[in-house]
Amino acid sequence: MKATERNELQLEIKARKELVKRLAYPFDQLAKADTKERTKREERAAALSEYKTQEDAHEAYGYDIITEEEYRAICEALEAGEKYVTETMTPVSLAMKILRDFVRRMESECRSLEFELLPPEEQTRRIAAAEKHHEEMEARRERRHPHENDF
Repeated sequence: MKATERNELQLEIKARKELVKRLAYPFDQLAKADTKERTKREERAAALSEYKTQEDAHEAYGYDIITEEEYRAICEALEAGEKYVTETMTPVSLAMKILRDFVRRMESECRSLEFELLPPEEQTRRIAAAEKHHEEMEARRERRHPHENDF
């Protein structure tokens, strides 16, 4: 690799790392906004039910305050409320996901560029080490779940 190519790659790596570093603040801002939205959704979901937890509903069922059918309906509503809180995609949570994916891609590309800068012998050594590690992990997985690939 020529010295100019090497310098260009090093500059690109530095630029990508700087970008990742500067994106930490907007990500933190999005995370705070997401936490606020999640709290509001939790409050809204809790307000919809007289019973705030399944334990509360179970206790009421145990004291014959509600029927089994009512208990099951309450549990289903609580689970739906929890899914609403945890799984509802909002513009803020989607923006966080997009930014997180972008940062991961930048970090991955930095690692690839840094790998390119290594001498060929070191690249070969690292590839061999990664393959060995992968084989060891596969062997462990196979020992833990021996019949997983039988189908």
